[in-house]
Amino acid sequence: MSFAVTLIRLATALIPVKGARRSLRRRLMDRERDARCARTLPEVRARYAAHEAECRAKLVRGERLKVAFLVCDASMFSGESVYRAMLGDARFEPFIAVAPRVSRGEDFMRETMDKTIRSLAARYGAEAVVALCGQDSGQAREVDADVVFSTVIYEDQSMPQYTVEAMSRRSLVAVLYYGYGGLFVSNEKKTPFLPNIVFAWRYFVSNEATRSMSVSRNPLLAGNAVVSGYCKMDRLAAEMDKAVRTPGSRKKILVCPHHTIDAADEGALALSTFLANADALLGLPDEFPEVDFVFRPHPLLFVRLATPKWWGPERTAEYRAKLEAHPNVEFQQGGDYFATFAESDAMIHDCGSFLAEYFYTGRPQCFMLREGGATERQLLPFSRRLMDYVYKARGGGEISAFVRDVVAGGRDPLAEGRAAFAASEVCVNHPGATGRVVDAVVRGIEKGEL
Repeated sequence: MSFAVTLIRLATALIPVKGARRSLRRRLMDRERDARCARTLPEVRARYAAHEAECRAKLVRGERLKVAFLVCDASMFSGESVYRAMLGDARFEPFIAVAPRVSRGEDFMRETMDKTIRSLAARYGAEAVVALCGQDSGQAREVDADVVFSTVIYEDQSMPQYTVEAMSRRSLVAVLYYGYGGLFVSNEKKTPFLPNIVFAWRYFVSNEATRSMSVSRNPLLAGNAVVSGYCKMDRLAAEMDKAVRTPGSRKKILVCPHHTIDAADEGALALSTFLANADALLGLPDEFPEVDFVFRPHPLLFVRLATPKWWGPERTAEYRAKLEAHPNVEFQQGGDYFATFAESDAMIHDCGSFLAEYFYTGRPQCFMLREGGATERQLLPFSRRLMDYVYKARGGGEISAFVRDVVAGGRDPLAEGRAAFAASEVCVNHPGATGRVVDAVVRGIEKGEL
């Protein structure tokens, strides 16, 4: 923690009213963050110029570039397709570097590190995965690589050694956003100013709308933001090809409620409608016995429901048991979802990234809206355009109508417009976004171009 931040915390601690104290502290902290970024960025970019020259010389000599993929959690490894591509490219020597996720306590950190290491080692071999420190977060190792890909966008999410600024002393650091990005006001207010974004050598974004929004909010990003497309979704194309969907087979609908049931802090994302729609969602399997439902809540939803503030453990367990008792229900809790996307016919949800991601399937979705325009007020212009091609529901009746008319009835008037919009503005470079990322890295090293 810097001296300036410590001073701000001490000074604002004297303010007796909690709301005023938090608001002023946030404004002062943001001001200090922005001043630090503006002050430090020229130095970081000078380092990158030197690293580019070193990497360029290595390629000329026929040497491979060491490329680290920094992850804190296997579920947020959105650069996985880039890692796979570089495994088969003679110019690169990629490996996975697992850093501790320190923002949720020691127990969570150890559990997450262990799970991430085991999961990725099982997928790619133990030799491909490097633990950057022991599970007690001691003796942290430097990331030894020419290029680092990171999806860690918050500096306090991991240890200080793994901030973009720190790693820039040794490597070219590229940031891949862990979700589609650029959909909600909370993205606009926070993301373009995060030091891990500002200090990145390259910041890869999903589409031009996101790049333009980011640069307009923070002109410092004009020097690093690159439209590559959303490389995470490239793998979905193969899953779509493998999925068996025979004519006349039972329809399958994903039901994916979000976890943000709490009243949001100022500027935080608040999408969940679960408390209002829980009974309606529970009733769908009985109402439509000819349809199969995959209930896949956000992994944090039932954790939050089980707290004393909300339903508590007994009522939460009872709700889940009632869901799973239906013969036409599958309950999923986390894990890979691409195969589930590919096998589905539609989605009912109120999630963030899924709003854009489900467009990659070409199939209809129904977004459950909060009362009084609360959802719409959180949308950026691009996500409002997404909503033009999405069916919307403000309660159980409209949810049922979507299942009855659009999915079971096959009346999908948004289909043609949705496909055209997805192809032109959502699924940018799909399924070749991964190749665009690799090409941009090589172009940046060889020619210094964005």
